Amino acid sequence: MEDRKWYKKSVEKYENSIIKNPTTIKLLAEQIKLASDAYISKQINEKTFRDTIYHFAKYHGSKLFYINGSINPTVINRIGKKRLELIKVMLDGFQTSLF
Repeated sequence: MEDRKWYKKSVEKYENSIIKNPTTIKLLAEQIKLASDAYISKQINEKTFRDTIYHFAKYHGSKLFYINGSINPTVINRIGKKRLELIKVMLDGFQTSLF
């Protein structure tokens, strides 16, 4: 029971500290780093992390993705290789809309 209280507090702390609608590509990369680090340190579960990444992909796709559909090079440079692999796993099966 004590573990759940700790988990709930850390999820609330995480959700209060992340910006769901970043205004720049660099700010988006920082939010992805924050979410990835929270997931790696087990402060949030996989579903919460996946939902966050899907939110960024759906509503901020022009910042997250490059013209050819790959991840934006600025985001790649800012988040690093290991977080990039994690993002690719989370985005597996995600399909961007054309409109």
